[in-house]
Amino acid sequence: HRSIAALSKGYRQRVGIAQALLGSPKVIILDEPTVGLDPLQIIEIRDLIKQLGQTHTVILSSHILSEVQTICEKILIIAKGKLIAFDTPDNLEKQLLSPSEIVLTAEATPEETEEILGGLEHITEIQVEAQETGYVRARVKTDGMDIYALSRTLFFAFAGREKALLEVNLKKANLEDIFIELTEKTEEPSAAMADPVEMEWMESED
Repeated sequence: HRSIAALSKGYRQRVGIAQALLGSPKVIILDEPTVGLDPLQIIEIRDLIKQLGQTHTVILSSHILSEVQTICEKILIIAKGKLIAFDTPDNLEKQLLSPSEIVLTAEATPEETEEILGGLEHITEIQVEAQETGYVRARVKTDGMDIYALSRTLFFAFAGREKALLEVNLKKANLEDIFIELTEKTEEPSAAMADPVEMEWMESED
């Protein structure tokens, strides 16, 4: 029993979504639906969007790329008015972001670490830094597709030299990385990228 103007921003967002649903549309377009909301309201709106996605086609337009990655099943990236990517988050990561990166902490000297890592396949770059704690921190880039297989190889390589691996972190791509790589690589979409995207887009419209 309150006017819409008296509601919190989160509830006004819900009212806006409710208005969009009144006509039972097949497609719902939401533009920056969580801007200005507090963390709890953001979670509630995201859950609501996921629920709507089970019965409607929801198109979410947002510059909050972490939100897009959390909510969306497929992602369209537009740069300079051109559609340059249209795929699932996982497929975009696999196609566009190689090499991957592993950061590890080992109980070894920098020389021992470089020697161990230098003997492994699919490693394209090694950065080793001694820590004040006496341990070594290394950043490894790889051109291999299976970063988990390389992590396993790293583990046994250090174990074989009786050097303890204290920490291993796999740097996984996020949508911000993908967006930057796509939009900065070329000003115009390449033929190899544009044709499949346009074809899939046309097929989805049919």
